[in-house]
Amino acid sequence: MNTTKKISKLIDTALIQAQKSKSLPKIKIQKIIVEKPRNKNFGNWSSNIAMVLAKQLKKNPMDIAKIISENIEENDDINSINIAKPGFINFDLSEKFRSNLLNQILDEKKSYGSNSHGKGEKIQLEFVSVNPTGPVHVGHARGAIVGSCIANILSFSGYDVTKEYYVNDAGNQIHLYVESIKSKIFEYFGNSYPFPIDGYKGEQIEEISKKIISKLDITKDNLEKIKDEKIKDKSILFTLDKIKNDLLELGIEYDNWFFESSLFENDVIQTVEKILNDKKLIFEKDGAKWFKSSDFFTENDVVIQRSKNEGHTYFFSDMAYHYDKFHIRNYENVINIFGADHHSHVDRLKSAVKALDVDPEKLKILLTQIVHFKNQNKVQKFSKRSGNIYTVKDLIEIVGKDVCRFNFLNRSLDSQQEFDLELATQESSENPVYYIQYAYARLCSIINSFSTEVELKKVNLKLLESEYEKELIDNLDYFPEVVLDCVYKLQTQNLTQYSVDLARSLQKFYENCRVISNDEELTKARITLISACKVVMKNTLDIMGISTPERM
Repeated sequence: MNTTKKISKLIDTALIQAQKSKSLPKIKIQKIIVEKPRNKNFGNWSSNIAMVLAKQLKKNPMDIAKIISENIEENDDINSINIAKPGFINFDLSEKFRSNLLNQILDEKKSYGSNSHGKGEKIQLEFVSVNPTGPVHVGHARGAIVGSCIANILSFSGYDVTKEYYVNDAGNQIHLYVESIKSKIFEYFGNSYPFPIDGYKGEQIEEISKKIISKLDITKDNLEKIKDEKIKDKSILFTLDKIKNDLLELGIEYDNWFFESSLFENDVIQTVEKILNDKKLIFEKDGAKWFKSSDFFTENDVVIQRSKNEGHTYFFSDMAYHYDKFHIRNYENVINIFGADHHSHVDRLKSAVKALDVDPEKLKILLTQIVHFKNQNKVQKFSKRSGNIYTVKDLIEIVGKDVCRFNFLNRSLDSQQEFDLELATQESSENPVYYIQYAYARLCSIINSFSTEVELKKVNLKLLESEYEKELIDNLDYFPEVVLDCVYKLQTQNLTQYSVDLARSLQKFYENCRVISNDEELTKARITLISACKVVMKNTLDIMGISTPERM
């Protein structure tokens, strides 16, 4: 049980006791929130429960806080309890708690900070899912990195997570892509083939055209006989290989690659259309088929087929895809990470799952806001069709995987972001990635330089009594709460901030406390402390997908 739950339970028991003794009237007890106070002088943890109950009880929150604190049972983990205006109940942790915490961390190691919040619940997390018509560019990197980190957070919290990439291998964009490649293949042999309006250009088209010529043994003589379907299959295969490799360099691997074409091959499209027809949620107007999404969460209905001569729209494929997620593969919850340009898609998709008998609350859609990528004070613009692309691979070559991941994890998805290359490439304390990795490497160096084996049971941890040592231990205690907060909010920036805060606490500790000294007992205690710090820093960086160098 983490610390906030322990304190919440103490408060809950105190409230029950206060009601039994009639110090407080019988009331419905609200959710008890325990948080880290902004001012560390107020203690390690704080609760505002007295202020929450004040309106209901029609009492001064300070009086309620006093009654609650007087009814809290003595506990070995709590050193003192005090109340502060306008009604906070503050808790200071005991020396025994801190000693037990260090032992717990060194005992649990990789699992410290994990929790069972998910209880094995199946979650499908879909992110990136860009068309297989070019490499992953920096506009996709934010969703890719945040998605992979959220997957790590959820797995660390007891969820059964499937990371999935939805491959849009059907529709007009793929048609344009294949036609662009075919035109380049014909051009290579000196033949003419019309280049499509809004077709794709750039080095990738040339590169894939040459690969297809080689793979399919295309010659001038058999050029006209090569089937479009073969060109399409090879185009998608080569492009996906490139996408997979680029994402792998970012530290991202998927559990499943789901192809849109399978929805047609397995009759899922037809099944969904029948369900909606049976519910009278499809109607025809102006020669097109429409889904009555206005019966649910949208003002206007949505086209699902523009004419009898055209295929279904992208949105209808997405409806079928979500039917597959919930009804065929039986995921309990689904999370999609989309770009900000998909804002209008949210209510449509919520309407779709509701129409397909799925609780819309089981579908969570996160939108990534725009990234302004700055290089020498100039904002870069990209376009796959024009061939002017700043790819993820380009970015990794300039700043490295770890810097790339940290920067994108360090801001809320709700906020627009500016990626500053000049700061990202600095090797100094101003670069937070360098700062936290250096902190980890220094921990490893000090521990490795201490040759004596430390037996935890024989270490006197009571010697860790300075404010810097206590602050460091308290920071280790916050880690499980940071993880849970990321689960509740489906955000990542608290993790990056935590890693920086822990590195700062370590720096203050080093400046004021010599780890290895002539005092053997104190040395062992401090080696135990930084060994616990090493575990927590590694767990933090592992969740973020950032490497942990032992030397720098």
